[in-house]
Amino acid sequence: MATLEMFRSESDARRRWRRVPVRFSMQCKRLGRAEHQMVVEAVDLSPGGIRLRAPSRLMTGDVVLFWTDDGGEDPAVGLKGLVVQGGPPRDGPCDAHVAWTNLSEESSAELARLLTLHDGADDARAKDPG
Repeated sequence: MATLEMFRSESDARRRWRRVPVRFSMQCKRLGRAEHQMVVEAVDLSPGGIRLRAPSRLMTGDVVLFWTDDGGEDPAVGLKGLVVQGGPPRDGPCDAHVAWTNLSEESSAELARLLTLHDGADDARAKDPG
């Protein structure tokens, strides 16, 4: 089983974790008073958080829950995070940065699975674009 420690950054003193470029869709549910569910596109992923593109604005401070429908071990295992950089103050698509918060053992295992699944996928596509 993969662990998150294998994604620790050694080459970048600014970052604790190495970012893995990804391209896949996830379900995202904004929690709280303005609860809303949408499909977002993951852009990069690390044990510290995710950068994503959302069809509607996520605001700094929003608490969000993510899960995939890709046949993981338990589709009910979600990844909870806090939006640390939201979109511009307008409606419509936005990029957002989310920091993971209080990951359970099951959520950490799911995150490790996603990172391992997508680590090197861009390299493989570059070698075989067909």
